[in-house]
Amino acid sequence: MNQKQLSYFLEVYYCRNIQAAADKLYLTHQGLSRVIRTLEEELGSPLFTRSNRGLEPTDFATTLVPHVQRLLDDYATIQGVHTLTSQAKSAVTVYALDHLFGHFGADMLLQFHEQHPEITLSILDTTDEYALESLSAGRCDFAVVNGPIDNTRFTATPLFYSRYAFRMRRDHRLAQKEKLTFADFQGETILGKGRAYHCFRTNIDQHMLSQGLYVDVPVETPDENLLQQLVEAGLGIAATYDFTAVSHCGENTVVRYLDDDRAGHHIYLVEKAGTLPTRAGRAFKQFLLEKLEIT
Repeated sequence: MNQKQLSYFLEVYYCRNIQAAADKLYLTHQGLSRVIRTLEEELGSPLFTRSNRGLEPTDFATTLVPHVQRLLDDYATIQGVHTLTSQAKSAVTVYALDHLFGHFGADMLLQFHEQHPEITLSILDTTDEYALESLSAGRCDFAVVNGPIDNTRFTATPLFYSRYAFRMRRDHRLAQKEKLTFADFQGETILGKGRAYHCFRTNIDQHMLSQGLYVDVPVETPDENLLQQLVEAGLGIAATYDFTAVSHCGENTVVRYLDDDRAGHHIYLVEKAGTLPTRAGRAFKQFLLEKLEIT
């Protein structure tokens, strides 16, 4: 199998129709059908069955999808590296928690570019789990995520400590308190980044639900602008980290913290254990630690 076959398979999978997929790929119906049949022969298993609703993917095909997508992502990464190399540039790829580099600010990125114009800094906002998974798989050079970190798989340098923060309207009853406890959230509506994020799971699952508190969670999204709109509309309280809570706080909203300053996580710069960073990677790490005044 090859890259083209895999990309054609994904198109058919999402379209659920050979002709629709063929039109998108600028292929004939017969040509695309032939590619799928060849792929099925190579894999030794059918990928689709026909029904009144069109093509139905088999369980085998559905299981393949995330693996195929990762392979295609890796192809794209390799092609991108080749393109940069032809321009005598290097790339440093960083998968980081959502909005974290926004917290660092554009000035930091501009300064890095001024010092290292030969390096392209590629940043992806994502979940902590996906960042570490991608680092382990070699899809990125660094992950910037919260702890704890598995020291058998990764090496981690602490960057700063981020407290749990709760953003709410000024007229909310809890806004009148300077410090909060988890018991204060009994019966409240909580909005947050989602269970794919360690911060949200810790707040909701560990400190609230498992402690017998009842909270309503109507929406989970990593989009801080959307969370801010929901908070301002009075839907509930947004649970997040302090570096995103403060930067997305409007005139009619306030940020409150727990009465325990230890309620939070360290944010780490993480590398895959047993690997040596590239020259560009070493330059980025040194720059970041110097800017954050970490020795």
